[in-house]
Amino acid sequence: MAAALFATPLAAQNPAPANPMTPPPSSTWPGAEIVDGVAFQGDGSIRIEAGPGGLPILAFWRPILFREDTDKPVAGRMDCKVVATDQAFAEEAFDPDALHAQVAEARERQGFRDIDRLRDIGEDTRQLDVVGRRGNPREHYVLSYILVRDDQRLIDIRRNCTFVTGRGVSQPDVLPYVYRYTKISYAFVPGGNT
Repeated sequence: MAAALFATPLAAQNPAPANPMTPPPSSTWPGAEIVDGVAFQGDGSIRIEAGPGGLPILAFWRPILFREDTDKPVAGRMDCKVVATDQAFAEEAFDPDALHAQVAEARERQGFRDIDRLRDIGEDTRQLDVVGRRGNPREHYVLSYILVRDDQRLIDIRRNCTFVTGRGVSQPDVLPYVYRYTKISYAFVPGGNT
């Protein structure tokens, strides 16, 4: 897979904005194409790793401040792995809940406990965000299944973000951090012929 880089090199760090929790415009974030016509960007550090079978995985991380609106914020970290594949469109594969059901039992045996599921189901894009936590190692996570129909092509994007926090934070609301610091964009109109 060819990686199309945006604005800055993959390993580059953006300079800190005036308020470190307010990201700079996403047009300045480093990023890479993860499958033809689909790019991942993040306000942090991005690198490409080789996954199982040679599938490219984008790894992203950045520091996070939890309880940032208090006088005692708690430092933490956000780590994400993003991978995408494309295939011929099939209606049975266009179901993010079914995709999660295939791995949910194995993840539960590994100590992952799903707490909430948020869905955005459209005609040409479907997304499931599974929010949860794990006790050992202590971390919270957002596992996203993003399915996009591009004419006769189905793009399957998986984004797995984990959050490590200090003991000063027991139940952080982690999903907003995923949307604040990462972005997936398309070089086509989902469902269209362009």
